[in-house]
Amino acid sequence: MFQHTRLSAQELINIYNVNSYGITNLPGYGQVIVQITGYTLNTQTNTGDVYFKIFTPTEDISITLPLQAIGGWTPYNGPIPPQFGHQGGLPGGMGGQGYGQGQAFPSPWGGQGTPSGWGTWGN
Repeated sequence: MFQHTRLSAQELINIYNVNSYGITNLPGYGQVIVQITGYTLNTQTNTGDVYFKIFTPTEDISITLPLQAIGGWTPYNGPIPPQFGHQGGLPGGMGGQGYGQGQAFPSPWGGQGTPSGWGTWGN
């Protein structure tokens, strides 16, 4: 949607009001699935802070970043919380090597991969 662009304060407010879940690039984290949990923005000066929950395979991280640090936005409409796929890819085949929930796939180590991202050994 807003790939590789900086969001304006008004765009971020609109996103928050329609669907606060998305995929974006954040400094120090790269491309991540996030939920916008709040904001303090000035639409006149196009500045302010945005509060995020970053979803990771191991834990959710809450951070605050300046509006200017957010790089692009693609709406996320997958399962909440996200179900991470094989080898840390984004869920639902949305990039990397992610796979949708409930799908099995060949594991590079033999056997079948599982929806939780772990492969079986052998077979």
